[in-house]
Amino acid sequence: MNNKTNFKTNKCEEIMNTFMLLDKDEHIPLKVTAHLLCCKKCRSQVRLLTKAERITAAPLNIQTPITDKSLQNIMEKVNKLSPSWQKDTSVPNPITMKGWVVSGILMIILMLTFGLFTPREDSTLMIAFYLVFAAIITAYCAVFIGSNIDFFVKKISTTVTTA
Repeated sequence: MNNKTNFKTNKCEEIMNTFMLLDKDEHIPLKVTAHLLCCKKCRSQVRLLTKAERITAAPLNIQTPITDKSLQNIMEKVNKLSPSWQKDTSVPNPITMKGWVVSGILMIILMLTFGLFTPREDSTLMIAFYLVFAAIITAYCAVFIGSNIDFFVKKISTTVTTA
């Protein structure tokens, strides 16, 4: 009989620990809910804990009117002491794709022109040229994406949210 009581105490401690690890308003697992339905001791402990939390949180729920004169005075003092709270009026430089597109097209045209007018007898020269061509295009794309990463992140996030 002592073993059965000990097992029940360990089970109750485990359930109460699980309950205490939950965040406020988090969904209570089925295992804990089932135990609380069956165990009067744990159910009353949870009821008392919930009531105590509600009582201790009550002073934090006092509404402060925004039109209160003292609150306005405090905010004016804060604004005078810290001008960094003021809204930043500087406008960031907008991303211009024109320069990137023109330079990319110019780069591709020049490389293709070089490839078309180079003699085809030396295949090692052509392989080296196309490897350098591929490296330059890769570096160009990496710099383009790296310098405009904010633009791409915003585009991806808006695309994902609309899908």
